[in-house]
Amino acid sequence: MLSLGYTLEMHTLLILLLACAPDAPTPAPTEGSFTALTYNVHGLPPEITGDDTAGRMALIAPLLNDFDVVGLQEDFDDDNHATLVGQATHEWRHRFDEVLPDRVYGPGLAALSRFELIEGGGEHYTACYGVFEGASDCLASKGFELLRLRIGDGELDVYNTHMEAGSNEEDNEARAAQVEQLIEAFERLSAGRAILFMGDTNLADDDAPDLPLITRLIEGGGLTETCVALDCAEPGRIDRILWRDGGGLTLTPTAWEVEPAFWDDEGVPLSDHDAISATFDWRFDG
Repeated sequence: MLSLGYTLEMHTLLILLLACAPDAPTPAPTEGSFTALTYNVHGLPPEITGDDTAGRMALIAPLLNDFDVVGLQEDFDDDNHATLVGQATHEWRHRFDEVLPDRVYGPGLAALSRFELIEGGGEHYTACYGVFEGASDCLASKGFELLRLRIGDGELDVYNTHMEAGSNEEDNEARAAQVEQLIEAFERLSAGRAILFMGDTNLADDDAPDLPLITRLIEGGGLTETCVALDCAEPGRIDRILWRDGGGLTLTPTAWEVEPAFWDDEGVPLSDHDAISATFDWRFDG
């Protein structure tokens, strides 16, 4: 009887210990899919846009929730930014808004993500042209935003940018310098890592000075154009989504689209740019 009683007590104790033991951590997924959106929201003052900028931001805001990773450009105004992210269901948010001493606006770059944000930052371009000439790019502190996201047990570096506008020779030279700065940043900040690059590049395939620059960016960064990889119907747009694999993370684009939802009830677009999306399958083999 003593032996049986001892066995029952030990058995009961074992059950209690097992019940109190912490659950084993759930393994991170090794594959999945996500949607990415790049959108220049034309967030300049109404005196420049000629419309109700704040009203457009309020219409844009809920539409962003349809995408897992979002890169926004021309998100210059604090109040408009608050409106844009005010309805976001994304857990992770980042904004690069540092204004350089001799500029009026910041970079105007912001991002939303459903993947964990490990760290985020940004870098200003060293070249620009025009305050009251060209496209007045030097009024803004243009540059690129960088987010490091955790996907499964892998990591993805997301670059969001708005490059030099304008068509003068000086604009071409500034864009060329920005391309070289981006390529150098890929090597310095993201060597051997997977990259998702998106934004308003202001580089058009049908513009003679631009074509070698977009080719240089793609080849120098080891990137692939999503639209081209999927043989899309509208290649050469300046709003682009590019990628590369790295660090055990493989991305495979499955869709590219000019998003049809970003229009108001009267059929007027919500920005002077289209919203561009891409869908990717991902796999981590770390």
